[in-house]
Amino acid sequence: MAKTRKAKSETGQKNLIPVWIIEDDQYLNGIIKRTLQKQGFNCISFLSAKETSDHINTFPGGKINAIMLIDYLLGESDAVKLLNEINELGYSIPFVVMTGQGSQKTAVELMKLGAMDYVIKEDDFVDQIVRSLMHVTEKIAVNRKLEESKKKLKSNAEKLKALNDEIIMQKILVENEKAKTDKLLQSILPLKIANELLDKGYTKPREYDSVSILFADVIGFSDLAKSSPAIELVTRLDNYFYIFDEIIEQFGLEKIKTIGDCYMCAGGIPEENNHNAVIAVIVGLKIQATTLSLLDENDESLPSFRLRLGIHSGPVVAGVVGKNKFVYDIWGDAVNIASRIVEASERDKVNISEETYKLVKKYFIFSERGEIITKRNYPIKMYFVERLKPEYSADDEGLSPSKKLLKELNINQGVKYY
Repeated sequence: MAKTRKAKSETGQKNLIPVWIIEDDQYLNGIIKRTLQKQGFNCISFLSAKETSDHINTFPGGKINAIMLIDYLLGESDAVKLLNEINELGYSIPFVVMTGQGSQKTAVELMKLGAMDYVIKEDDFVDQIVRSLMHVTEKIAVNRKLEESKKKLKSNAEKLKALNDEIIMQKILVENEKAKTDKLLQSILPLKIANELLDKGYTKPREYDSVSILFADVIGFSDLAKSSPAIELVTRLDNYFYIFDEIIEQFGLEKIKTIGDCYMCAGGIPEENNHNAVIAVIVGLKIQATTLSLLDENDESLPSFRLRLGIHSGPVVAGVVGKNKFVYDIWGDAVNIASRIVEASERDKVNISEETYKLVKKYFIFSERGEIITKRNYPIKMYFVERLKPEYSADDEGLSPSKKLLKELNINQGVKYY
C-alpha cells in the first residue's frame, strides 16, 4: 500500500476538522477510522443514515464543525437522501463521497450537489481518502481565512465611510485589499488612471490624436420635467443611463460624465486604438435601438424618453481634475464639435461628423444630411448612420459586429464585443 503524507500538513494538526465516517460496512468503517486516526484525524463512525441524523439532532442549531465521509449506498438509504435530510434540518456540512467501481457517474452527480471530492473504492482507496480529506481540510481552512478577510475588509470600509472621506481615499487606506480597490476605482476612474493615481499620488494630462466622442441627449427633457414628478423622472433617467453604462462597458468605451439629461462617453481613451470610431458608432446604434425597445416595456405612468445622438472623432486632451473629488474628463475642439453634432441630430438617429464618417464608411450604411457651420465659421458635413452593412453584421438589424469585422479591425473576438 502506498505511503500517505502525515496529515499535520500545512494546516497544522490542531486545525484538522473532525471527520464523520458514514459507512454501513462495519469492518470497512473500522479500517477507515483507524487509518485516519493514525494520520491525526479525530473521527466518529456511523453505520447508517439514521445514526447520523440522530447525532445531528443533538446539536442546538448552530454550525457543525465536521467533514462527512459518506458512502453512496447506506443500506436502505443512500447519500442523496441523507444529504437532503440534513439540508432540511438547516445544516450545511462539507462532505466527501465514496462510491464503488463503475459509479463515477453517480459521484459526478453528487459533486453537483456540493460534494467537495469523491473517492472510488479501489485497491488504494483508503490512502486516497486520506489525501482527499487533507486537501478538503486545507481548502476549508483557506475559505475560512478568506471569509475572515472579507469581514475585516467590510469593517474597515464602514469605518472609513464614517469619516466621510472620498471613496478613492478610503480604498487607498486599504491597499492590502488591492483586488477590491481596483474594482471600486474602475467604477470612478479608468483603471489605468486610477492605478497611476494610487502609485504616484497624481496623474498627468495626456494628448490623444484620435478619440471618438459620443453624446446622447434626451429630447424634450425640460418639458417632461414640468409635467412629471421629479423623483420619478430622475429614477427613470438613472435606469436608462445604467443600461447605457452596460452597453459601453461591453464594447470598451469610457464613460466621461452625465450632464443633466445628456450622456457622454468616448472611445480610444485611456488606451489608444485604431477602431474606436467604428465601436463608438456601433454603441450609438445599440443605445438608440435599446431606447426604442424600452418604449414597449415602459409603464404608462412613467415618462418615456427618445434620444438624439451625435459622434465626432478628433484629438483631445484627457486627464483627472480635482484635489479631493477626482473627475476624469476630456477637453478640446473635438468635444465642442461633438456637442454641435448631437444638437443637429434628430430623434432616434445616430448623427456623425465627416471626420468620423471617413473612419467608418467602409462598414456602415449612411444617408447624407447636410452640414453645420462651426463657431470658427467652417462647415462640417454630417451623416445619419442607418446600420452595419450586411457583410459586417452578425444580426439582421445591423447592430452587432460580425467576426469578419472584428478580424479586419484586429479586435480581440472575446465576449466583450458580443
